Amino acid sequence: MHTVILSPDAFRLIVSSALEAYAVPHGTNHNPSKHTPLETCGAIWGYETENKGNKYFHIVAVDVETSADRQPGSVASKLASIEVKKGFYERYNPELKYLGDFHSHPWSQGEKFGSHTLQTAQNIEAHRLYRFSGDPKQKSDDFGSVDWLKSEGLPYQIGLVTTIYRMTNVVNDPLHSFLDEKSAFRFTYNGKDASGKLKSFRCWVKAYVFPNNNCEPAPNTEVKLQCSALGFFP
Repeated sequence: MHTVILSPDAFRLIVSSALEAYAVPHGTNHNPSKHTPLETCGAIWGYETENKGNKYFHIVAVDVETSADRQPGSVASKLASIEVKKGFYERYNPELKYLGDFHSHPWSQGEKFGSHTLQTAQNIEAHRLYRFSGDPKQKSDDFGSVDWLKSEGLPYQIGLVTTIYRMTNVVNDPLHSFLDEKSAFRFTYNGKDASGKLKSFRCWVKAYVFPNNNCEPAPNTEVKLQCSALGFFP
């Protein structure tokens, strides 16, 4: 069994950076009012422990890759960015190592996916849009990025994806729940968007563990995601 332990600081940075990329304009290629929120990404740092054959990945720190090429439907990391920060951590926090990365999936009402049109947050769960995109066997999309980072010699073991959907009405039910055999969870955040209006943001965090040298993840039944900030203890 693999347990991914997301520290409160790491949780806050992952979700807040995804919200910022989603709701705050970032230039000419980003117009949230036209359903074009941006993706963002960053490296995750921590350490690994083992007990009775079970592995625990402690995510202590996360950074946001400010040099990444952010687009509405993709985000491209730069190897140089990871290497620069890797050296910094080796100097000042040698107890922490590079574990992998996170990226966000921004979805908006009316957005197209395949032959469907997104209408509700329930559509995201029904079509599993909170998971990695692509196919590990074909090394496509998000799994292709994992394969590339591994091929560059990075010890990539953990992949996190944070999905954001801005709801049309404000809801009071947080709907906290585990998904995917407890390798993912969902919650609802109520807060102001860039226009100053109160909105409900449905959020998902999904964890992948890559135990081998390829981009094939461990099955959901072998991965647990823990987040004390929200009270998720699998």
